[in-house]
Amino acid sequence: MPKILHSPNLSKFSNLIHGFTTKELGNDYDRIAQEIKVLPSQIYSLKQIHSTRVVYMDRGMDLVHLPEGDALVTDRKDIIIGVKTADCVPILLYDEVKEVIAAVHAGYRGLVNGVIQEALRIMTASLHCCLENIHAAIGPAISEHHYEVGDEVIEEFKTKYRDRFKWSQRHGGRPHLDLKGTAQMVLQECGLDLLHIMDLHLCTYEHADLFFSYRRQKSEGRQFNFIGMVS
Repeated sequence: MPKILHSPNLSKFSNLIHGFTTKELGNDYDRIAQEIKVLPSQIYSLKQIHSTRVVYMDRGMDLVHLPEGDALVTDRKDIIIGVKTADCVPILLYDEVKEVIAAVHAGYRGLVNGVIQEALRIMTASLHCCLENIHAAIGPAISEHHYEVGDEVIEEFKTKYRDRFKWSQRHGGRPHLDLKGTAQMVLQECGLDLLHIMDLHLCTYEHADLFFSYRRQKSEGRQFNFIGMVS
């Protein structure tokens, strides 16, 4: 079993460390740190609350007492930032010119309420990033085929995105929401170049050998999706 998966569009940058763990490592920071050759104390994540709160880790920020939130943005080097997922969409972002990184946790609540848009807003407003320079990697998450939702969830997305989000419904069946497809739509609508967006096309529910899935097994296990810059 592979321990860490990588996105080709981010792998081409020699100053980046990034990856999406499988359940072989999960969110065991000690083992992840050993695998990517950093110290466990260099790895940072948040208590995730399915919100749109984005934490900007500026150079003066206290890294010991991080607030709650669902995305991290920073231009600090020699640290690793990441988000935990078990079906939700992990998105890693990198501005190759300004050297700014972000890790975003986007479940359906985060997607419909705008967590991706807020992360990009922080990157552009606070760190002067240009959207055309940002690369995005969409990691393993539950696929549309396995993500059945209620009609009320679809109505929330219709209110936010009208008919632009991704979903399907068979005759007589319940609707299915495409979280990854909707995340890609949001990234494109925000201004990212389609050629800068890469989806690993892996379903956490379907690949029980590789990933934890809350929908499949109600497990407490989580993958860790991370990115960092070296000096």
